[in-house]
Amino acid sequence: MKKQIILGLLCLSSLLPVQVVFPSSTIAANKSSWEEVAAKETRKLYPLSQVLFSQKVWDKSKKDISIKQYRLTLREGMEDFAVYTTITYDSNSGKIKNVQVLPGI
Repeated sequence: MKKQIILGLLCLSSLLPVQVVFPSSTIAANKSSWEEVAAKETRKLYPLSQVLFSQKVWDKSKKDISIKQYRLTLREGMEDFAVYTTITYDSNSGKIKNVQVLPGI
């Protein structure tokens, strides 16, 4: 009886579709590293603040230069506020050329 149940389950499992899962760390590694750069550069201007949330607003790539902008929500004391951090970097090498941090409206 046990053999029949096991054989039945094996037959059914062979009919189920196979799902391939890629590790998310390899896909999201680049994304998270640019978010970390934005948070690090923002903390230089606001050293007493805590980063609550970060979100990519937009990005643009050309031949040699790429630009990414992030909106970071910060908390300093009891006050929450937003800043926009724009990172300009070399598309080929990944070397940062310019970082601009502007207070949100």
